[in-house]
Amino acid sequence: MTEKICFIVTAIGESGTPTRERADNVYKYLIAPVCEDLGYKPVRVDHVNAVDNINTTIINYLKTAPMVIADMTDHNPNAFYELGFRQALELPLVPIIKVGGNLPFDVMTTRTVFYDTDVAKIEESKENLKSKILSFENFEMPESRIDKSVTLDELDDKITKKLNKILNLLEKQQSYSPLVHTHDFDFKTSHGGKVIIRRAGKTINRTQNRLLFPEDKK
Repeated sequence: MTEKICFIVTAIGESGTPTRERADNVYKYLIAPVCEDLGYKPVRVDHVNAVDNINTTIINYLKTAPMVIADMTDHNPNAFYELGFRQALELPLVPIIKVGGNLPFDVMTTRTVFYDTDVAKIEESKENLKSKILSFENFEMPESRIDKSVTLDELDDKITKKLNKILNLLEKQQSYSPLVHTHDFDFKTSHGGKVIIRRAGKTINRTQNRLLFPEDKK
């Protein structure tokens, strides 16, 4: 029997950092228990032993996993990029964010779960996450659908538009910092996504250590 994978999109950070500690706690106390209760195997990219390029591994999971949970906490550029890619595919996606976090609603069209890992709130957060995942229980992945009417060109166009919107947001919110212009993507010329990943990487790398939204500045 094929395992039902739930791929986790999140900022991971280096070992010993607050970002890694938060990601590990959210995974251990919120995501993993809910996934296991619902019969999913939770997968985070740093837990994967793969010989592929890490970007290729991530894209493959985003394209094929029956479920994706995307943690938008701290407004990590990589997480936004991966969320946008999954949204464009119109596959099951549950965005989550820590209570108190701000959402850029111009790119967030899916109802989001606000979580709290405090011991007094974690059970409520688990129930909310479980409910959102269950809302997709009747969804059929493309390979099992009878309807094959969506062409590859149409799918590529959706991905192109969504990723351009994400990257435009990143660059706009970083307008007070020197950024090299990133050309719009054309997924149809990307040879399976390699070019689009490289171009996204340029913007992501330049925003990685900067504030994504001005209101984050304290």
